[in-house]
Amino acid sequence: MIIIKKNVSPTLAQNNKIHKSIRHYLLIILTLSIAVGCSSSSDNLAEKAIVSKKSVNSEQPIKGPYEIAAEQNLPSVVSYQAPEDSLRFINEPIFKFNDTIYRHVLSPLAKGYENLVPKPVDTSIRNFFYNLREPLYAVNHLLQGEFSASGKIITRVLINTTLGLLGLFDPANSLMEFERNKTTFGDTLATYGVGHGAYLVLPLLGPSDFRDTASLTFNYFAHPLNYINDDTLAQQLLFVDGIQAQTAILAKYPDVLAKVENPYEFVRNLYMQNLQRDGQERRNEIFKTEQQKQSTTMPVNTINPVVEE
Repeated sequence: MIIIKKNVSPTLAQNNKIHKSIRHYLLIILTLSIAVGCSSSSDNLAEKAIVSKKSVNSEQPIKGPYEIAAEQNLPSVVSYQAPEDSLRFINEPIFKFNDTIYRHVLSPLAKGYENLVPKPVDTSIRNFFYNLREPLYAVNHLLQGEFSASGKIITRVLINTTLGLLGLFDPANSLMEFERNKTTFGDTLATYGVGHGAYLVLPLLGPSDFRDTASLTFNYFAHPLNYINDDTLAQQLLFVDGIQAQTAILAKYPDVLAKVENPYEFVRNLYMQNLQRDGQERRNEIFKTEQQKQSTTMPVNTINPVVEE
């Protein structure tokens, strides 16, 4: 650094010499700055080129939610064929009847039940009715050829009926990690290639289809409650079982459809989407984008022209 003292009066030759030194010094700094800037810019460009070529070669753009779902083997319906609703002239009036009952009778009762019944008591009631239905799940697993799953469910019933005080508690899951494994007669029919058929709305029971209606019929007549001596008590318990299983849905029913323009089509489409999603999961199918489908059939260029040191 050059320091010029105020009390010194240099000659003209000395001034010129000083000015030349300053100019040389500034010129050196400017040259070094340009060189460093060009070097860093070229490095950045090289890095961007390498990243760009890597992304082109690997063909891996930013992944969307469905690509992620596909990689994680999660069932997800993106689009589906228009649902078969040939019985709409019957379904829609029944839906309107159900909608009125749900909004003005069953939904207020469900909300009152949730507000009055403590959570532990509600859980025990659910466990009790679930334990009654589990023999049906064991039979369906057996019909589907899933012998191990059927045996585990029978073990669950024995443990929960004894140690769990008639199913009020679930020690089979909490102590032995025998988790619930629900399946229905509709699932059994599906494993044998039976299609779901046309969309159908049942009075009070809501959205269904031909296969699911057959499942409901099977569950009703094969339910263990039908084999107790008191027919009146059996009918009452079956009714309470059906209502209690839908309490959470009924309590939220008006809020879910509050801003829906066409509630009938909304409920129908939601039901059919869930039906196809469950079918995907049963068949172990996953959604794939067109690019992912092509990548499995077309050879991938793995040669990378960029050589990194």
